[in-house]
Amino acid sequence: MATVPSIRIFPMSSKLAGFVDREIADVQRRLFLRDLPKSNGRWPYQSAGLNALPGSLVLFQFRARIIASAIFLRDERFDRPRRGHAGVLHFDPKTIQTFAPLDLDRMRAIWPAFRAFGHVKQHLNPTLYAKWKRRLADVDRPTPR
Repeated sequence: MATVPSIRIFPMSSKLAGFVDREIADVQRRLFLRDLPKSNGRWPYQSAGLNALPGSLVLFQFRARIIASAIFLRDERFDRPRRGHAGVLHFDPKTIQTFAPLDLDRMRAIWPAFRAFGHVKQHLNPTLYAKWKRRLADVDRPTPR
């Protein structure tokens, strides 16, 4: 079974422009199955990027659920803001997937030490990657272009 060097949780605020009043299924369908693959895995950010090793698994958190994942390639930080963005996160578009959202109880079933969802980018034990993969249900991936 493949492994990853680290697993990070990337929180997405439902209060940010583009996410207000959006449901999980809509964010999964439009952002992860359409927009992110269409941009070749490029995720522009306004201020804070992601300090992670290339090859890390990123779990995307929205409305206190893990709703999608992708493999992190790199963080491209700009010298000066471009179109209001401080940089771009690059994800491997072939690894983007959505699945039945994982709530706190389902996360603790995999990572018993998992405290809670929050607004901080968290680290999880990567040795439990295979267990996480086995627990996913209703996995969906973008349609290849």
